[in-house]
Amino acid sequence: MIKKRIFLTFLISFLMISFAIAQSNESNNSSSSNTASSTGSGETINKAYQCLENQIDSKQETSISLQEAIFGLLALGSDQKLISVIEEKSINGNHWGESGSEIKDTAQVLLAYNRINKNTENIKSWLLSKEISSADLLWFIQIDIPTRNQASCTLSYKSEEKIISLNSDQTLSGNPGSCLSISNSGFWLKVNNNCIDENFTISCDEDFVSSLLYQRSSASTIFVSPETHSAAALGTTLETINSKCLSSSNSCDYEGTLWSAIALDSSNSDSSKYLPYLLALSENNVKYLPSAFLHKITLGPEQYSQLIQSQQQNKYWQAPNTPYNRFYDSALAMLSLQSSSAIELSNSKDYFESITTTDGCWNNNNIRDTGFLLYSGWPKTVQTSSSSSTPSCISSGYSCTSEFSCSSLNGSSLSDYYCSSGICCSEKPAEQSCSAQNGLLCTSQETCSGTSVSSLDGSCCLGSCTPLPSTNECETSGGACWSECDSDEEQKSFSCTDAGDVCCISSTSSSEGSSLGIWITILIILIVLIALAIIFRKRIQLIIFKRKNQGGPSPTKGFPPGRRPPFPPGMPMMARGQPRRILSSSNQGQNTRPSNSKEDREMEETMRKLKEMSN
Repeated sequence: MIKKRIFLTFLISFLMISFAIAQSNESNNSSSSNTASSTGSGETINKAYQCLENQIDSKQETSISLQEAIFGLLALGSDQKLISVIEEKSINGNHWGESGSEIKDTAQVLLAYNRINKNTENIKSWLLSKEISSADLLWFIQIDIPTRNQASCTLSYKSEEKIISLNSDQTLSGNPGSCLSISNSGFWLKVNNNCIDENFTISCDEDFVSSLLYQRSSASTIFVSPETHSAAALGTTLETINSKCLSSSNSCDYEGTLWSAIALDSSNSDSSKYLPYLLALSENNVKYLPSAFLHKITLGPEQYSQLIQSQQQNKYWQAPNTPYNRFYDSALAMLSLQSSSAIELSNSKDYFESITTTDGCWNNNNIRDTGFLLYSGWPKTVQTSSSSSTPSCISSGYSCTSEFSCSSLNGSSLSDYYCSSGICCSEKPAEQSCSAQNGLLCTSQETCSGTSVSSLDGSCCLGSCTPLPSTNECETSGGACWSECDSDEEQKSFSCTDAGDVCCISSTSSSEGSSLGIWITILIILIVLIALAIIFRKRIQLIIFKRKNQGGPSPTKGFPPGRRPPFPPGMPMMARGQPRRILSSSNQGQNTRPSNSKEDREMEETMRKLKEMSN
């Protein structure tokens, strides 16, 4: 019987613990970020859009920041409340400066207004008025003779005309004039800073090719202009340096110029003049993730490879020392890869679908980050009054790209077709399959150790595919490694693969896990106590009984302990001197049996049970 009771007790306790754990896991899953696994991609994104609208509706216009209004408008495409916020924060109606950078804020508003097909001529004019020549670059002119023959070349600029010689080893000699000088290497003509805006006409007595090169001051990397010019013997080529940046304080604003380049490009304006400055100084500004901006503008393979290789854990992007966070930086990268078939884009979208909040947003229901991610990863088709019947550019067989890329493809802009970002170009980039490029398609659990290029199959690795590092201690413990933890996360001491990262675990998950541990501990203690009570129940009953009966009957109220009252309570007092009844001598020798009263029977029963328990 005892064994059966113990078995049942443990069985019930085990079921209670299992139920508690199951309920906790179910609660964690429902309240954690893994919404996509239970609802599916479509429902997850619909919930994210609804969450964004709810967050905007819950705020007064005066409490909505410019950044929230811009990226909320980019995502939703149309929201009068957000438009009103942007208009109220404008300076003279044509520029903005809430974040401290008028160039960046104005460029972002230009991008948002292009999204809703709002007139932006005044905004573009203000931005273009802030152009200055980028003084951080050194410029060179290169002249090549394909036949490697010696040649004589004439240089014309301003009112000067100078003759130089090209030797068989392609080195230069002679006097190139006041604006030019022969570089230390002897192969190029260095352009003096005060002649950057000049036009240089070149003519040689042999077939020749001329091009521009540039580099950042005190840097070793040389960049070659994408445009080259060739001419037959005695023909001419024209080299013009067109390198600009944007500034509101007589110095180039790198991040502002990045945003202006893609905003102006989406407005069918030429942004190629900003590329030399942006490319040459990209190594000094990696915190802004420049490869994302540059790839969106140029679709160049080098920028593509840099962007793909900078993805972390095949999940997200976070630039070194970023002024933002992984949500913002990942949205930038996803915007750049928006029209590609890169597996990195798919992996990142899957990852962010799995970490939405319980309301459906991202980063603790952050309006800016949620809007930016939705615009970049899952853009909505925006139908305005002028474009309600506009056909899709991609569905019509064309490509959505930048103005610069379209020009590079010798295409033309098609204004009658809709693109969520960029312009509709009549030409598509000519892509090959990965196998045709002798590359490999790495899986989501691998990374490319060499250069990655775009292909018809997605990201194509021209090196080798190597396995990702094994899961670190932080991820094993339910956390994630970041450069810093967000407000809704706690920093833990678990190790990360990158020594510069810290382990971050959701505060909600941590408190729920701690609460679960407390309840399990309590249940285990209860199980032990119940088991001990069953095993030693007889001894416990004996101890309780002895304590109840220790010291005899309780003293009567009103008399000191240990003294017996003269008469039982409730009985009449006998008069002093009253004679006692004395038994007759005939009865004195007989044994008498005491009366079997109720109290006696209870006492006997108690003693019997006590004896049984002690056996």
